[in-house]
Amino acid sequence: MSRQALLAAIQTAQRPLLRRLRALASRASIARVDDGAKLQQVQISVMAGERLDGVQRLQYFGHSAVPPAGSTCLLVSIAGSRTHCIVIGGEHESRPRDLGEGESQLYNAAGDHIWLKANGEIAVKASLKVTIESPLVHCTGELTAAGRIYSAAAVEDPRGTMQEMRDRYNAHTHGGVQ
Repeated sequence: MSRQALLAAIQTAQRPLLRRLRALASRASIARVDDGAKLQQVQISVMAGERLDGVQRLQYFGHSAVPPAGSTCLLVSIAGSRTHCIVIGGEHESRPRDLGEGESQLYNAAGDHIWLKANGEIAVKASLKVTIESPLVHCTGELTAAGRIYSAAAVEDPRGTMQEMRDRYNAHTHGGVQ
Protein backbone atom coordinates (compact mmCIF):
# COMPACT_ATOMS: atom_id res chain seq x y z
CA MET A 1 0.00 0.00 0.00
CA SER A 2 1.37 3.39 -0.98
CA ARG A 3 1.84 6.19 1.50
CA GLN A 4 -0.93 8.20 -0.13
CA ALA A 5 -3.33 5.26 0.01
CA LEU A 6 -2.48 4.72 3.69
CA LEU A 7 -3.17 8.40 4.52
CA ALA A 8 -6.46 8.25 2.62
CA ALA A 9 -7.47 5.11 4.55
CA ILE A 10 -6.60 6.79 7.89
CA GLN A 11 -8.58 9.91 6.95
CA THR A 12 -11.55 7.80 5.96
CA ALA A 13 -11.41 5.93 9.26
CA GLN A 14 -11.10 9.21 11.22
CA ARG A 15 -14.07 11.02 9.60
CA PRO A 16 -16.83 9.50 11.79
CA LEU A 17 -14.74 10.10 14.90
CA LEU A 18 -14.02 13.72 13.95
CA ARG A 19 -17.70 14.29 13.12
CA ARG A 20 -18.67 13.04 16.61
CA LEU A 21 -15.97 15.15 18.27
CA ARG A 22 -17.24 18.27 16.48
CA ALA A 23 -20.80 17.44 17.56
CA LEU A 24 -19.98 16.99 21.27
CA ALA A 25 -20.91 20.57 22.15
CA SER A 26 -22.72 23.21 20.11
CA ARG A 27 -24.24 26.59 20.67
CA ALA A 28 -28.01 26.53 20.14
CA SER A 29 -31.06 28.76 20.40
CA ILE A 30 -34.15 27.79 22.42
CA ALA A 31 -37.33 27.95 20.32
CA ARG A 32 -39.88 26.49 22.75
CA VAL A 33 -40.00 25.14 26.31
CA ASP A 34 -42.24 22.39 27.74
CA ASP A 35 -42.21 22.85 31.51
CA GLY A 36 -44.98 20.33 32.25
CA ALA A 37 -42.90 17.16 32.06
CA LYS A 38 -40.93 15.58 34.92
CA LEU A 39 -37.77 17.03 33.36
CA GLN A 40 -38.04 20.25 31.37
CA GLN A 41 -37.80 19.73 27.62
CA VAL A 42 -36.94 22.23 24.92
CA GLN A 43 -37.08 22.58 21.19
CA ILE A 44 -33.86 24.08 19.90
CA SER A 45 -32.33 25.36 16.68
CA VAL A 46 -28.73 24.39 16.17
CA MET A 47 -26.66 25.22 13.10
CA ALA A 48 -27.78 25.28 9.48
CA GLY A 49 -31.48 24.99 10.33
CA GLU A 50 -31.12 21.79 12.36
CA ARG A 51 -34.03 21.57 14.84
CA LEU A 52 -34.19 19.16 17.77
CA ASP A 53 -37.35 18.62 19.81
CA GLY A 54 -37.84 17.05 23.24
CA VAL A 55 -34.29 17.71 24.42
CA GLN A 56 -33.92 17.63 28.21
CA ARG A 57 -32.74 20.90 29.77
CA LEU A 58 -30.67 20.53 32.93
CA GLN A 59 -31.21 23.10 35.70
CA TYR A 60 -29.65 23.75 39.08
CA PHE A 61 -31.39 22.08 42.02
CA GLY A 62 -33.63 24.51 43.88
CA HIS A 63 -34.08 26.83 40.90
CA SER A 64 -36.41 26.46 37.96
CA ALA A 65 -36.87 28.80 35.02
CA VAL A 66 -38.47 28.89 31.59
CA PRO A 67 -36.07 30.81 29.35
CA PRO A 68 -37.70 33.06 26.73
CA ALA A 69 -37.63 32.00 23.07
CA GLY A 70 -34.37 33.07 21.49
CA SER A 71 -32.28 32.33 24.59
CA THR A 72 -28.84 30.92 23.89
CA CYS A 73 -27.93 27.53 25.37
CA LEU A 74 -25.27 24.87 25.19
CA LEU A 75 -26.20 21.61 23.48
CA VAL A 76 -24.19 18.62 24.69
CA SER A 77 -24.41 15.54 22.50
CA ILE A 78 -23.64 12.43 24.55
CA ALA A 79 -20.89 10.48 22.76
CA GLY A 80 -21.18 13.01 19.91
CA SER A 81 -24.56 11.64 18.82
CA ARG A 82 -27.54 13.94 18.15
CA THR A 83 -29.87 11.09 19.18
CA HIS A 84 -29.04 11.62 22.87
CA CYS A 85 -28.58 15.26 23.83
CA ILE A 86 -29.03 17.54 26.81
CA VAL A 87 -29.24 21.32 27.01
CA ILE A 88 -27.42 23.33 29.64
CA GLY A 89 -28.21 26.95 30.45
CA GLY A 90 -30.48 29.45 28.81
CA GLU A 91 -28.88 32.91 28.56
CA HIS A 92 -31.08 35.78 27.33
CA GLU A 93 -30.45 39.42 26.45
CA SER A 94 -32.65 40.49 29.41
CA ARG A 95 -29.90 39.25 31.76
CA PRO A 96 -28.78 41.87 34.30
CA ARG A 97 -25.36 43.28 33.53
CA ASP A 98 -22.52 44.90 35.46
CA LEU A 99 -22.94 42.94 38.71
CA GLY A 100 -20.04 43.30 41.09
CA GLU A 101 -17.71 40.47 42.01
CA GLY A 102 -19.44 38.13 44.47
CA GLU A 103 -22.93 39.39 43.59
CA SER A 104 -25.84 37.28 42.37
CA GLN A 105 -29.22 38.12 40.94
CA LEU A 106 -32.38 36.09 40.38
CA TYR A 107 -34.36 37.82 37.63
CA ASN A 108 -37.07 37.52 35.00
CA ALA A 109 -37.40 38.94 31.49
CA ALA A 110 -39.48 41.89 32.78
CA GLY A 111 -36.65 43.16 35.01
CA ASP A 112 -38.05 42.01 38.37
CA HIS A 113 -35.24 40.70 40.56
CA ILE A 114 -33.79 39.65 43.87
CA TRP A 115 -30.26 41.05 44.03
CA LEU A 116 -27.77 39.71 46.56
CA LYS A 117 -25.19 42.48 46.76
CA ALA A 118 -21.59 42.03 47.83
CA ASN A 119 -22.00 44.54 50.69
CA GLY A 120 -24.61 42.33 52.43
CA GLU A 121 -27.67 44.19 51.14
CA ILE A 122 -30.51 42.34 49.40
CA ALA A 123 -32.57 44.38 46.93
CA VAL A 124 -35.98 43.16 45.73
CA LYS A 125 -37.73 44.77 42.76
CA ALA A 126 -41.23 43.67 41.74
CA SER A 127 -43.36 45.34 39.05
CA LEU A 128 -46.64 44.48 40.76
CA LYS A 129 -46.30 43.12 44.31
CA VAL A 130 -44.35 40.83 46.63
CA THR A 131 -46.30 38.07 48.37
CA ILE A 132 -44.89 36.19 51.35
CA GLU A 133 -46.85 33.05 52.18
CA SER A 134 -45.80 32.06 55.68
CA PRO A 135 -47.44 31.62 59.08
CA LEU A 136 -44.84 33.98 60.58
CA VAL A 137 -42.47 36.63 59.24
CA HIS A 138 -39.81 37.69 61.74
CA CYS A 139 -37.76 40.87 61.43
CA THR A 140 -34.81 41.30 63.81
CA GLY A 141 -34.16 44.95 62.93
CA GLU A 142 -36.14 48.07 62.15
CA LEU A 143 -38.87 48.00 59.53
CA THR A 144 -39.55 51.13 57.50
CA ALA A 145 -42.13 51.83 54.83
CA ALA A 146 -42.32 54.69 52.35
CA GLY A 147 -46.06 54.10 51.86
CA ARG A 148 -49.06 53.15 53.94
CA ILE A 149 -49.23 49.94 55.95
CA TYR A 150 -52.52 48.02 55.81
CA SER A 151 -53.55 45.10 57.99
CA ALA A 152 -56.49 42.72 57.63
CA ALA A 153 -56.07 41.74 61.31
CA ALA A 154 -55.34 43.52 64.59
CA VAL A 155 -52.16 45.56 64.85
CA GLU A 156 -50.49 44.97 68.20
CA ASP A 157 -47.48 45.99 70.26
CA PRO A 158 -46.47 45.08 73.85
CA ARG A 159 -49.01 47.62 75.25
CA GLY A 160 -52.02 46.23 73.38
CA THR A 161 -53.85 46.32 70.08
CA MET A 162 -54.71 49.39 68.02
CA GLN A 163 -58.39 48.73 68.75
CA GLU A 164 -57.74 48.77 72.51
CA MET A 165 -55.93 52.09 72.12
CA ARG A 166 -58.87 53.51 70.12
CA ASP A 167 -61.34 52.32 72.76
CA ARG A 168 -59.32 53.99 75.55
CA TYR A 169 -59.04 57.22 73.55
CA ASN A 170 -62.74 57.32 72.69
CA ALA A 171 -63.75 56.70 76.32
CA HIS A 172 -61.42 59.44 77.56
CA THR A 173 -63.13 62.64 78.68
CA HIS A 174 -61.94 65.88 80.21
CA GLY A 175 -64.01 67.02 83.19
CA GLY A 176 -65.32 70.61 83.05
CA VAL A 177 -64.52 71.11 79.36
CA GLN A 178 -67.41 72.30 77.18
